[in-house]
This record gives sequence, structure tokens and C-alpha cells, in this order.
Amino acid sequence: MKVLFVGNSLAYHGEAPELGWYGNHGMAASSKENDFVHVLTRMIEAKCGPVETMVAGGVKVEREPAAVTAEDFAHLRAFDPDIIVARLCENVPVGQLEAFGKAYVRMLRAIDPEQNAKIFCTGSYWPSKEADFEIQTAASLCGGIYVPLDAVHGDAFKALGEYAHEGVAAHPNDAGMKAIAGQLFAAIDASGALDPATVYPIPDGEPISGDYQVTVDGQPAGCYTCHVSAMPFNREWPGHQRPYSQGEQASFLYFDMSAPARLTVRPNRAFTEAVLRPLSKGIELTAADGAISFTIRKPGHFSLEIDGRRHNLHIFANPKQAYARTPDTLYFGPGVHKAGPIVLHSGQTLFVDAGAVVKGFVQCVDSSNVRIVGRGILDCAGYDRHVPLIWEEDGLMNLARCENVLVDGVILRDSNWWSITAFNCVNLHYNNVKTIGMWRYNTDGFDFVNCQNVRVTNCFLRNFDDVIVLKGLRVEQNDGASRTPLCYERMNVQNFLVENCVIWCDWGGGLELGAETVADEYCNLVFRNCDILRNDMGALRIHSGDRAVIHHLTYENINVEYSRYDRAPMMQTSDEAKYEPDDMLYTPAVICGWMYCGRWSNDNILGNVYDVTYKNIRVYADEGFGVPPIYFRGASPENRFDRITIDGLYFNGKRLAAADVEIEKNEFTGDITLK
Repeated sequence: MKVLFVGNSLAYHGEAPELGWYGNHGMAASSKENDFVHVLTRMIEAKCGPVETMVAGGVKVEREPAAVTAEDFAHLRAFDPDIIVARLCENVPVGQLEAFGKAYVRMLRAIDPEQNAKIFCTGSYWPSKEADFEIQTAASLCGGIYVPLDAVHGDAFKALGEYAHEGVAAHPNDAGMKAIAGQLFAAIDASGALDPATVYPIPDGEPISGDYQVTVDGQPAGCYTCHVSAMPFNREWPGHQRPYSQGEQASFLYFDMSAPARLTVRPNRAFTEAVLRPLSKGIELTAADGAISFTIRKPGHFSLEIDGRRHNLHIFANPKQAYARTPDTLYFGPGVHKAGPIVLHSGQTLFVDAGAVVKGFVQCVDSSNVRIVGRGILDCAGYDRHVPLIWEEDGLMNLARCENVLVDGVILRDSNWWSITAFNCVNLHYNNVKTIGMWRYNTDGFDFVNCQNVRVTNCFLRNFDDVIVLKGLRVEQNDGASRTPLCYERMNVQNFLVENCVIWCDWGGGLELGAETVADEYCNLVFRNCDILRNDMGALRIHSGDRAVIHHLTYENINVEYSRYDRAPMMQTSDEAKYEPDDMLYTPAVICGWMYCGRWSNDNILGNVYDVTYKNIRVYADEGFGVPPIYFRGASPENRFDRITIDGLYFNGKRLAAADVEIEKNEFTGDITLK
């Protein structure tokens, strides 16, 4: 737990003999141990264990509010606090309160730009309704909690008579400091910021993994099983499903947290190496007596790997959240349920609660205002894809011509085709969705087919085929007797935001456009703040197979990992063929794009790609790897890649210059710049 205090002399004041003050702590407290910072720290530690603190001055926000900039707080942002206590306002000059309020907001946003911390803003100690109004407004704008100090006003809480200097004596005495700490602790505790994680039991009838024994904040946490791909070995659909033997067991667990969570994991086998991904999170592991311990400070999704990739433990650390039931809610509580096809209609909610495992799949057609929420598992095991495929029915979650859909929190396991599909949908938000156990052929992650206004946030996706894919399709539904055109291509692909996601690609591309791009236009597409733990045939891939003009595409702050345990993909040519890789390090492209009309093309018309930005792309690679390939291949002088900018490419922490990187490109490319 990290707690940052930003304050004035009530939080810290160095020696000032001219004032008769000889302390180095909160002014007027009898000792360091008795100022509100240290009293509050002890209260927090008594509830949740050791606390790391930082006390920083914020007097510039009070005295020179118009001059405050975000850079004034860069060192505090680097501390990366879990809790921020802001205790300011007594030194604001007359007439500067409005400017103080604006500076206060700039300060909080600069310290916590992604709003990961819990923020607590105290009211005035020397009473000022005007200052309190500004602080309340700032707290509201920044997602913080306002903590009034009205109960601490009055002479009984001041150090009157203890110091000759009137200014020092007007500060809180020990009782005042204790009261301020008490007000803050009550607010922090009530917010859940100190609560232990919530762990849910695995229901009866659901297999439990024996590969790991886990505790979360001292509570036993059972691990689920999932069947994942054991090898990058694939083939075109042969008329039957992939052999089960090409997969292997892995494990996963989930819990809810509102404060840093301490995990101890004991594998059922001896080990020499443990890695927790994403590496960008920089979480420190401690190994002792056959167990691995670490702290997850914020919600997120992780992979703990013991001596390599195989039989790993997936960890889904959810934020605590309560879901409201609407009048038209289909609810599945804890337990194993055999539901089969779940067909949702306008206005309905599907609620899969924690501890539930629902055997079935979801279909939603021509509907609006639909929610699919919860912490439980939707499991498609035992359900086969149709032959021939039924586009708007197969897969684990299939939406067609829907709008205003929220999918939040659920886990999807063992799809029979594309895991999550949306055809001609508008206004979709997928948040904190997890896909796991996708080992069968064509079990992509998200396939968005001619959709608009889509957000994908805070998701974990491990899939055997392309993971997040933006497609444009012209297809026909073949029911064996007739063919019906499905005219998805009439809708362009635009206005997508994919952020804060963790991607594991067991085959294909990580964050991809195409290969089918049957639409007039793809535009305003943003992928940012994502971690790609494994990619197979290109991490950031533009696969332009049809007529779409693709432009204004951004990949920003993407971390791509390369492990020495990964091997090259192979196509299976017959039922008898075996996966027999060599021991060479396999380095798929980190950035790539190509344009063609080929087997995946639907309308056989070439498109164009321009105005693409790759910003701050970071490669984390094991020893022995070189800079991964980057390439662009246009198709003709009129159909090419142009105005492509790579602004910040890093390899194991080092920013690469143009001389360090060879970008492969053919004659059908325009301006491609690395800077």
C-alpha cells in the first residue's frame, strides 16, 4: 500500500527557530508520532499491514495557483500511490480561491492521470466555506472523496498556549491532529480502500485445478481449469474439430479487490524460474519454500508462468463492483447451470453472478439496450459449431444488428468458433471481459464485423487465432438449400477504442485489421495502453484484403513481449502430421502491414492505407532476441501504404533510432518514418 500526502504546514514543516518551531513534522504536534500523517498511517497499517508513505508540499497550489503546471508533480506521479490525501487551502491569497480550485484539479490529474488511486480531499481547518466549495468541486471532478473537517474546528483543537507565535499556535494540537486523522481514516475505510479481496468458492460439480494452491490476502482461493492450445499448429477447417491432444490444461482464478491484494502461490511441482506477465507492470516476486508471493496493487489481468509458458496460472483481479438487477433480468447464481442457447432481446440483462458456471452460449439479434454482466463463467464446452457455419448463431457470444450493448466482467471459456462476434452493431462497450480455454479451430477473440462506436476496455483475451480483429465482410448464409446474402458491408468500420487490454495470441495476429476489409472506409481507430504477452504472426497487423480505405489509425503505448519458450507456427497438412518445431528463437513481426487480393478477399478490389501512427511501442524480449521485424507491402502504385509514422520504438528500455531498425518495404509504399 502506497499513501501520498500532499499538504501544507499541517502535514510537514521544517525547523523555523524564528517562529519558535523546532520540529520536522506536522506543525504544532508535540512529536512526529503525533501529527496526523503518522497517526493516520498507523491506523491504516493496523487494518491492512505495512504502508509506504510520501509527504509532499503543495504550497505552490495555495500561494501561486496560476503558475501550477502538471510537471510540478511528475515526481509524485512516479510514486504511483494507491491513496492520495490532499490537505490544502489555508494559505490561499485573497481573491485567488477560484484559481486555487483550478490548480487543485490540475494537481490531482497530474498525480493520477488514469484515476487509479483513491483520492481524499479534506476541507478547511481554518474555516472557509468558499475554500471548501472549491475543494468539493475539485474532488468531484477528479473522482475523489471530500472529507469535511467541521468537527475539528474550534479552539479546543488548536495549540493555543503551547507556542508563543500566534501562527504556530493556530495549528492543530495533538487532539486536533488525532481528530483529523480519524476523519480521514473513517472516509478511507468506508470507501473500501483498505478491505481485503473478495474470493468466491468454486461451485460443486466444477473441476478444481490441482496445479496450484493459492491464497489471496490470506484466504484460500480455488483455481479453475481450462483447456488451452499447447502448440501453434493449425489447419484450414478439415470438417472436424481440432484434436483435444493438441491442447493442455492451464488454470485460472478470479477475485475482486478494492485495495492492494497479497497473493501466495504454491505450484504442485518444483521450479527454478517464475515470471509474472505483463512484464510492464514490474511486479516483484518473492520465492521461498516452494511458494511465490507478490502484491497486485491495482485490478488487472496476469499470467504466472513456472519454468515456461505451459500449464500457467491466469489471474483475473477484478475491481469490486455491484451490479443492479433490472426488471427484465435473467439471473444465474452460484452453481453449475446447463442453459444451452440464451437468446436475449431488447431491454434484457443477463447476470452471471460470481461462482456461477453457465453451460451455453448467447445470441442477440436486432436488439437494443442489452446488458451481459457478472463475474461468473459462460462455458461453451460440449456445443459444436454448425456445418456449414451459421454466421449469426455460432460462437460463444454473437450479436447481430444490435445497439447500446454493455458486456462487463464475465469470463468466456471454450468457444466453438469466434468467441465474441458483432455484426453491424453500434454503440458497444466490452469491459473487463475475459476469454480463456480457446483451443478449438477459429476461436478468435473479438471479431467486429462492420461495426461502429465500439469500446473494448480492461479485457483479457487468450485465443487460438486472431485476438481483436476489425473486419468487413460480404458473405452468404448457406442453409444447404439456399444462399442468403448478409449485407454487412453497407456499414463502415469507424470509431473504435481498445485500451488497457492484455492479449495472448496462440495463433494469428494480436491487434488486427482484416484480413477481410469489405467496406468503403475504416477510420478513427485507436488501440492504446495494451500488453501483448504472446503473438504468433504479427503483434500490430494491418491485413488489407479488400477495397476499404483505411486511415487515421493509432497504436499507442503498446507493450509486446517475446519469450524464449515460444516456437514458430506450423500448418498441419494431414490428420497424421505432427508438430515438430526446431529450437530456434521465433521472432514474429512487431509491426506489419500488407495489401493484396487473395483467398480471404471478398470483393477483390484493392484499397489504401494512410495516416497511421505507432507511438511508444515497447518490446520486452528475452536474451538472444534482436529487434523484431517491421514490414509494409503495398500492392500497386495506386494501392499502397503512405504517411506511416513510428514515433518511439523501444527495445528492452532503449529508444531505437532509425539507424537501429530495418523497416522492410516494397516499391508500393510512400512515406514511412521512424523517429
